[in-house]
Amino acid sequence: MAVLAMTTSDSSFDPGAFFQFDLAKGNVRARGGSRVLVVTEGVLGPLINTAVSNGDLTAIRSLGSQLAHIATTSMNAQPNAATPEEVIGHAGGVMSLFGWGRLRLEHWGEALVLHVEGIAPLDDDNLAVAALLGGLFSTLCAVEVACVPVAQTGRYMMVDPRIAEQVWNWSKEGESLAAIASKLVATQR
Repeated sequence: MAVLAMTTSDSSFDPGAFFQFDLAKGNVRARGGSRVLVVTEGVLGPLINTAVSNGDLTAIRSLGSQLAHIATTSMNAQPNAATPEEVIGHAGGVMSLFGWGRLRLEHWGEALVLHVEGIAPLDDDNLAVAALLGGLFSTLCAVEVACVPVAQTGRYMMVDPRIAEQVWNWSKEGESLAAIASKLVATQR
């Protein structure tokens, strides 16, 4: 199966002066003025594990949506009018800037797969990153998507939320990314 990857090196995202540190007031602001709290992965991990065990990653998905809005404001065009390279470049730049890892887009046949390198070890199944990506790309694409972690590879298959559970089951059963992509093509016929 051929894999085509787009990386954030194609981006014109400018991280310069993105964060403003005001020590006198005790706050950090992102470009555009929103306040940011800097939290270590050691603090965030237990919060995320609690959210995962409660089955509610809504807050992380909302964070993904917020990151999408930041990426959109840094682009020259709206995401639906931009090139895929520009969208991935800006989304990846924002993800990296906030410490969520380095993003690439891969095509596995007809399947779109997001590859995130350098993921913080927040939860065992990487569901937090999946939720973040789901919120990010649902907002960027203006259509609801789910991003399903595939076999502890740092890869997330972007799918319609109605089939996300089936894709997750295949992944948990040990199916490879190529096998899952093939199964999806077979079910569409």
